[in-house]
Amino acid sequence: MTIHTGRLVLTPADPFHLPPDIPSIIERLRHIEFCAEPVSGMNGHHYLLGRRFMQLVSFMGCSPFIQLQPTEDDQPFCHLILDGPYPEPVFLQGRNTTPPSCEQCRKRIPDWQPLIEQWRSQPKSFLATCPHCGHQQNPIRFNWRQSAGCGCLFLYVENIFPNEAIPSPELLKALEEGERNSLAWSYFYIQD
Repeated sequence: MTIHTGRLVLTPADPFHLPPDIPSIIERLRHIEFCAEPVSGMNGHHYLLGRRFMQLVSFMGCSPFIQLQPTEDDQPFCHLILDGPYPEPVFLQGRNTTPPSCEQCRKRIPDWQPLIEQWRSQPKSFLATCPHCGHQQNPIRFNWRQSAGCGCLFLYVENIFPNEAIPSPELLKALEEGERNSLAWSYFYIQD
């Protein structure tokens, strides 16, 4: 069994926000050459990465090898996937997800999984109580240390190790540009 390398996930910072014009997001990313044409033979919204991808994402470490094209033997390759929109926020976690911290006292919340299950039934109104300080907050507001996240729309950059790639300010600005109120975007990493 092949272990999933991971993905960089970009999403609006406000997990309840659904961008009104999703096709324009892909057009803006094409304009700055972050992504290119759709990947042939794949269902859904899969896009090859553009000529400026390596300038719009900073890679940590020395000389990472990034496979940017499909291979004849169907090996994983780095490409963009548009996932959503969803009518309600979706929480994404992976095998790399670490216990989050309370936004008030900053202590870790070790038993977070049941809180997320409760949150799923009422994502806008559910409040979790920190076991350390008693502060109440929506669990998606915990500090997940970029190992989990939530949103109604996601852009996945597939085949990226967690914390290996950091979106540039130019990329994040291009994502914000089309929004009426200059909506901020955030990012995190997931391994299935």
